[in-house]
Amino acid sequence: MAEARLAVAFRLQVNDDGNLEIKLDRSLFYHVLLSIFRQARYRVIYFRNVLLRTIYPASLWTLLALLVTVYAVHGIDPDDSLLSTWMAYLPFLSYLPVSAHGPVADLLLGVSIWTVGLFVQRYALMLVLSYKGYLYVPHGKSPLHIRLWFMLVRLLEGPMTLTTYTFQNTLPYLPLPATKDTCARYLKSIRHLVSEERYQELERMAKDFQATHGSRVQRYLWLWWLCSKNYVSEWWIKYVYLRGRSPIMVNSNYYILDTATTFTRCQPARAATIIHTVAKFKEDLDKESVDPILINNTIPLCMEQYERIFGTTRMPGRDEDSIMHVPASQSQHFIVLRHGRYYEVPLKWNGRLLTPPEIEERLQCILDEDMLDRDVPESHLHLPAITGVNRTKWAEFRETHLLSNPTNAHSLERIDSSAFMLVLDDGTPEVGDNEQTTAFGRLGLHGNGHTRWFDKSLVLTVYDNARFHVTAEHAWADAPVVAHITEVIYTTEFMLNDEGRDYSADGHTVGKKRAPLRPPQRLQWQFSPPAATTIGQCLVEAQNLAADLDLYILQHQSFGKDAIKKCRISPDAFIQAALQLAYYRDIGHFSLTYEASMTRLYRNGRTETVRPGTMETAAFVRAMVGEIPATAAEKQAMLKKAADVHQDNYRNCMAGKGIDRHLFTMYVVAQYLKIKSDFLEAALGEPWRLSTSQVPQSQTKLGNHIVKTRAGLHSPGGGFGPVADDGYGVSYFITDARLFFHVSSKVSAKASDSRRFAEGIQRALTDMLILFGVDTTNNSADTTAAKKTKTKSEKRTQ
Repeated sequence: MAEARLAVAFRLQVNDDGNLEIKLDRSLFYHVLLSIFRQARYRVIYFRNVLLRTIYPASLWTLLALLVTVYAVHGIDPDDSLLSTWMAYLPFLSYLPVSAHGPVADLLLGVSIWTVGLFVQRYALMLVLSYKGYLYVPHGKSPLHIRLWFMLVRLLEGPMTLTTYTFQNTLPYLPLPATKDTCARYLKSIRHLVSEERYQELERMAKDFQATHGSRVQRYLWLWWLCSKNYVSEWWIKYVYLRGRSPIMVNSNYYILDTATTFTRCQPARAATIIHTVAKFKEDLDKESVDPILINNTIPLCMEQYERIFGTTRMPGRDEDSIMHVPASQSQHFIVLRHGRYYEVPLKWNGRLLTPPEIEERLQCILDEDMLDRDVPESHLHLPAITGVNRTKWAEFRETHLLSNPTNAHSLERIDSSAFMLVLDDGTPEVGDNEQTTAFGRLGLHGNGHTRWFDKSLVLTVYDNARFHVTAEHAWADAPVVAHITEVIYTTEFMLNDEGRDYSADGHTVGKKRAPLRPPQRLQWQFSPPAATTIGQCLVEAQNLAADLDLYILQHQSFGKDAIKKCRISPDAFIQAALQLAYYRDIGHFSLTYEASMTRLYRNGRTETVRPGTMETAAFVRAMVGEIPATAAEKQAMLKKAADVHQDNYRNCMAGKGIDRHLFTMYVVAQYLKIKSDFLEAALGEPWRLSTSQVPQSQTKLGNHIVKTRAGLHSPGGGFGPVADDGYGVSYFITDARLFFHVSSKVSAKASDSRRFAEGIQRALTDMLILFGVDTTNNSADTTAAKKTKTKSEKRTQ
């Protein structure tokens, strides 16, 4: 770009006298120099970040101090025996002048000592971070050895200026459990799910596996562990996500909803504010200035997934998909979808981010064009539906009708390389009562089947009433990463509102417009009749899939985390027990239950399965339904015991001692070795009929402040589709005074009903809290806090 501008800024021509005349466009020349300066500055920042990451936990200051020390020692005692011995091992000094022998030897000695110290400190920090004993310390307690351990970690981390990926090279590797331990944990986890005869059969198969193929499979897996950064993640992405041929709409993608409060009802204004916030986050991420996430401001989490937030697309393949990620310099635009029209909009002008008013101006151009002419071919309008059907079918369509046509190929390339996609959609959904929020959630998960490009890493949708949600593809990252971005969006908006810098009285964005208005470039498509027919068929398939989704969002407003804590039980363990109780009442038996736990304490870590359904939980549930005679005190004790077991299982998963990822990787190795294992097939063949996950909150300092000071103004979280066709998917979000549950199932499943199960969850929660004598009707703390947090926008409208 700079070269093209330079060619226009300088013009050479021969005048009437035959002399060469140079004409210079000063304004354009200024912009050329500015562009070159910004590119150079970006490269300097990039080089600095790479250097800091490479040498961490050491620093250039320690290198400088060491070099000064070595030079000083040599200057004081030129005949120092250590330096003399060191110089004897540097034969190339004979080729240098005598005067250079000392300085060069000092330089090499200092650098060598510093390099050795760097690796010693790095691996010492990695070794110390491998200790996970702090996870098992009861909440509120801090033994001396744990305090000393934290001090040692802080000492080894050093006083460094942190970048986003500073700790990546110091994170420990996910440990490989022993086969015997994994088999024992697995058998314990399914003991209450199967009959005595089936349990004995599984126990026999587990012993046979350990005695025959287990050691060989584990040995090959250990070799893979040595060669990989994470022995699970690469295979997990490949075989669980990318090899899947079923539609990713509903089955894989997930959504996160808007907050309960919005400060404008102007669609382009809200969209512009969101886009600017996301673009600023992208710019900070490109510069690696987003703070790494630290537990207790000390223990780092892996940030590897953040590298793929922007400019990432899931590419369909006939047999296996792939993840395409373009460099930051190539994803400096986003795509806007409005009624079948696709527009390319730049994020920057002259090297700086467009301001919210400048973005709003461009979005308004798109809306105005849409109002003037809504005559869009149905093939253009329904094109996104192809991304929500069978992956092989989508791959074949892409090859046949898109990549083979230059016009379509160009438009597709601009979508694939975009930072993210914005959908300006119709409708006025609300975060209101359960019915309204449920309808909003359905839009977040699948829209109307043809208004989401499901392959993009992020799809931001803003409606006519300025409500928004995020729809995310799952292969590239897990929900906490997208929840982080969503949190940044609404906390930034709250902060701007507090400062009166968000919207004007008429709901439009405020700020300066300096960039000249250039209407967004519209992408073009050319479809043959067969292509249009295929798109129409895919639309029917996508809408049928959406129609089969049974979603219900429960906003449990009677109590939240604060009330649960009065029972002296972990809120997550309490809710998981309530889910087991509700499921048993709903279905009449226990099923294999999935709860996602993060393994980001390790390098390139993603998730592990907790298996919250345990023998202890089953005993508590049976006592609650009257199958086991028990007093209230005995039921309390049973629940506390079940909660303790659940917490230990959760901690084991975070510490790399889970069950399912190890079984999964052993199964992959067995397939490579062409080993048939009845035990592995049985262990991995049972469906997850109850799949659960907690949406995290307060991942940023500002987000934590908002949650604490603006009760009732937070997001109700997000959800996903059921994992098993005859099962439930439950995503839950915990706040101090409220609980949110996103329950999904299939309409075609005879036994399940999402609303019925959600109401069963509410009943189970209430019964369990009553068991401990806690008031379940007092929610005054939430109401009072909400009254105190009247926003400036609300005050302006009064």
